[in-house]
Amino acid sequence: MRHAILDAARGIAAREGWQAVTIRRVAEKIEYTPPTIYEYFENKEALLAEVSREAFRLLLDALRRARDAHGDPDGAFRAMGDAYWEFVWKHPELYQVISGLGGVNFCEPEHQHPHAEAREVFETFRGVVAAAVPPVDGAPDDLEGKVLTLWSVFHGFIALLMAGRIPIEARDRARGLALQAAGDLLTAWRNGRA
Repeated sequence: MRHAILDAARGIAAREGWQAVTIRRVAEKIEYTPPTIYEYFENKEALLAEVSREAFRLLLDALRRARDAHGDPDGAFRAMGDAYWEFVWKHPELYQVISGLGGVNFCEPEHQHPHAEAREVFETFRGVVAAAVPPVDGAPDDLEGKVLTLWSVFHGFIALLMAGRIPIEARDRARGLALQAAGDLLTAWRNGRA
């Protein structure tokens, strides 16, 4: 039943956006009454939190497969960037949930990120960035800042595409620019120039 509820919510969101997902709509989609949904999820925020965990698990699997297919950190990072990009456009409704796009808003503190799945995605990127950019001259390193910067490059292009600020026809070009910018940042950090 939980799986059917989650699938129904995702289906509605894929067609109409997350603002159209309500407990009543999900109940209608699976041909049950709203009280049945409340037996599994106390409210829409709890439902979205579970969709978010599912999304991060799927993303994490894709990232780990991409990372593990490459022996060198730069190749692994590039493959993970590709996997991230592919995940977004294969599951745009899931990306909206994990990134707060498309009208998704977690207003209840117990449903705020980062939950364990989100942290695992971050740590997967962190490990590859740490291998690709060793600290310069033994100086303390802001590895988390580097990961957030790289993640922001990809997310920025994606958010602009999803919002229509960059025409969707330019999606491949945006992907190339995101990968180029990330590669340039890695090179600059490795050489101690940034």
